[in-house]
Amino acid sequence: MSLNHIPSNLPAEPGRDPNALAYPPQGWPPTWGQGGAEEEPGIPWGRYIAALRRYKWMILLIVLGGTAAGVAVTRFMAPEYQVQGTIWISDTGPQNRGPLRGDELLGNGAWADLLKSSAIMDKVVRRMMLYLWPTNIADSAAFAGFEPGPGFRAGTYELRIDPTGSKYTLATKDGFVVESGAVGDSVGRKVGFLWLPRPSVVGRNRTIEFTVRNPRDIAVGLVNRVDVTLPDRSSFLKLTLTGRSPRRTAAILNAVMAEFVNTAGELKRRNLTEMAGTLQNQLDSAREALRASEVALQKFRTNTITLPTEPATPAPTPGAAPGTTPGGDALGDPVLNDYFGQKVALDAIQHDRQLLENILRDPNNITADEFMPIQTAREAPDLQAALQELSKREAALRAAREIYTDEHQTVQNLKAGVQVLRTQQIPQIVRALIAQLKRRESDLSGRVQSASAQLKSIPPRTIELMRLQRDLNAKANLYTMLQQRYEETRLSEAGAIPDISVLDTAVAPLIPTKNTAPSIIVVALLASLGGAVGLALLLDHTDTRFRYPEQVTDELGLTILGAVPTITRARGGEPDPEEAAQVIEAFRTIRMAITNSYAAAGPIAFTISSPGMGDGKSLVSSNLALSFAEAGYRTVLVDGDTRRGQLHAMFGANRRPGLLDYLGGDAPLEAVLRASTHEKLTLIPCGTRRHRGPELLHSQAMVQLMTELRARFDVIIVDSPPLGAGVDPFVLGTATGNMLIVLRTGATDRKMAEAKLKLLERLPIRTLGAVLNDIRARGAYRYYSYLYGYTTSEDDEMPRLAPQVGELTGQT
Repeated sequence: MSLNHIPSNLPAEPGRDPNALAYPPQGWPPTWGQGGAEEEPGIPWGRYIAALRRYKWMILLIVLGGTAAGVAVTRFMAPEYQVQGTIWISDTGPQNRGPLRGDELLGNGAWADLLKSSAIMDKVVRRMMLYLWPTNIADSAAFAGFEPGPGFRAGTYELRIDPTGSKYTLATKDGFVVESGAVGDSVGRKVGFLWLPRPSVVGRNRTIEFTVRNPRDIAVGLVNRVDVTLPDRSSFLKLTLTGRSPRRTAAILNAVMAEFVNTAGELKRRNLTEMAGTLQNQLDSAREALRASEVALQKFRTNTITLPTEPATPAPTPGAAPGTTPGGDALGDPVLNDYFGQKVALDAIQHDRQLLENILRDPNNITADEFMPIQTAREAPDLQAALQELSKREAALRAAREIYTDEHQTVQNLKAGVQVLRTQQIPQIVRALIAQLKRRESDLSGRVQSASAQLKSIPPRTIELMRLQRDLNAKANLYTMLQQRYEETRLSEAGAIPDISVLDTAVAPLIPTKNTAPSIIVVALLASLGGAVGLALLLDHTDTRFRYPEQVTDELGLTILGAVPTITRARGGEPDPEEAAQVIEAFRTIRMAITNSYAAAGPIAFTISSPGMGDGKSLVSSNLALSFAEAGYRTVLVDGDTRRGQLHAMFGANRRPGLLDYLGGDAPLEAVLRASTHEKLTLIPCGTRRHRGPELLHSQAMVQLMTELRARFDVIIVDSPPLGAGVDPFVLGTATGNMLIVLRTGATDRKMAEAKLKLLERLPIRTLGAVLNDIRARGAYRYYSYLYGYTTSEDDEMPRLAPQVGELTGQT
């Protein structure tokens, strides 16, 4: 069967470059243009599942090994017993504290810290001799009174008693003799033992083996084993201890609680004693400071007793006149009253003087009424007499004018008398009065300034007095408070009682509290599974090979044009027809994508390459060329891999003469064009291999060849060497102007691909996109497959494929 022919003489769009590519192709599915079927936004579960499938055997081995290790660990785990005890913490808050009770020793959050301190645990370890383990429990009586001393050295020792019972030898477990001596003497002084065993207890002809450890290390271990819980707003401190011996564990916890109660009582008494001493020192300092404040206040008041002071300002009585006391009397100190009285008098004199000076400015119009508002003028007899005389003469003048004319002698005499009074007598009296007022003004001004200086010194003295009084009051209050606190502390010290007491003692349990074997196995299983999954995801994250479609679109920035699935051969060596149909549909999709990428008439020309060897570029080239030929395109496949090209072997043609022979001028074009298995497909093999192959590819002959091929064929496909092989693929890509990149899942190095693609960006080469090779239709690639059962009809002829279409995992 032959596929429908897609014409190559497509009309060009107005105003568009005929050789330009259409990005993206019109009507192209967005999933292909953006890297295929992308994962949903969020967590890439498909990628994680694919990684777990890829490393499933490693995960299985790690899980089996971790579970086996957990089972092995359980064989060394002895059953554990858990004992509990309760301590009651009395409420000593302020509301319940009596006169003979001290403050609470610690807050609720600090009781647990005190219980786990070395002050408690070290005493318990030494009292119960937890640092000593006799190998035989029957030998415990021989260690009565054993204590670690200076130079104590931990280890395992043997005490050997000779048959006579008179000599002993202390040796290490390795047989090194530490000390020898007579029974009844101290044992182990060279290794820091304070031990004097009784002869009747050690016996004769016996060996006592024991192990001693550093008491501090045992105390630290005991701290880690004790679990302390104090719920919020609770007065019950719950203690839990886990151990392998139920009785010994209960005895240790009871010893811890007893020592805790004793230590807390002792600390409280010591705290009260130290507090009383501190308060005594503070009380003495406060007493001296109080006396110094009293002396300073007394000295200040003595020095300022004769100076004026600022009067008190009691609150005024409602309805009372401003400036009066509640009793109605005028406020103020005599000095203050004097000052304001003189100030008022000075202002009045200045006011009267100014009015008199204003009157003298126009003496011709002086009248008696102008002197009425002036207090000083009213009190001057001479001026008042002159003013009365002026009033009389003015009245007589008015009366005379009613009888006589102004030219009459009587009227003239009266006018002259009035004029004399206005211009001579009254101004003379006023000037004398002004001179008198100026003298009074000068005198009052001096006294006001003196009183002002005294008043200005009152606020600083008042502020200093108030400061000294405040200082005295503060120190008096401090002294009173410290004295009261000191007395309370002395009373509390005399009647100090502990704030805690044992409520429930620990009892040895009859059965183990927990069996850790199943939980250890489960934890080992889960931990190994989690570690294996994490390692698989880490290996997937650090894998430099191409694995997922989003790596092509996001990291390399390429458009995915299609995906070629993996084909597995049946037992007879032939590929499964359904899988072969999947491959055919994949190349049809790639062909359609490339065809629609060209927006105008003209031949389709592009170079096919890959980042490295083994990516399948040659097989993609051959099958894509067959797909174009099946669609009716006149197609030429050029083997541009002049170093290792094998397209001639795939199509059963001779390698020579070929491309390099034509470029070198050793063969004409007709001699290198080879017919293939399809009438529409022509092959140009690589030709004779030469050292100057890259130079020939970059010669003018290559340009002429491409011009000739464009005139004869509709599709020109050039199979080039890998991008990492040299300059050849870049030269061939420049010759065609376009390049198609083949990426193989699980094989292509992404870093190399990224580096080579950056080099392509600097060349006049358009990257059409990428073809994903050797994919499996699952996980992230589940959308890249086609529906089974929808192959071409059995009555039609099956489209032809390249001879090695099923070998997608070993070609270059």
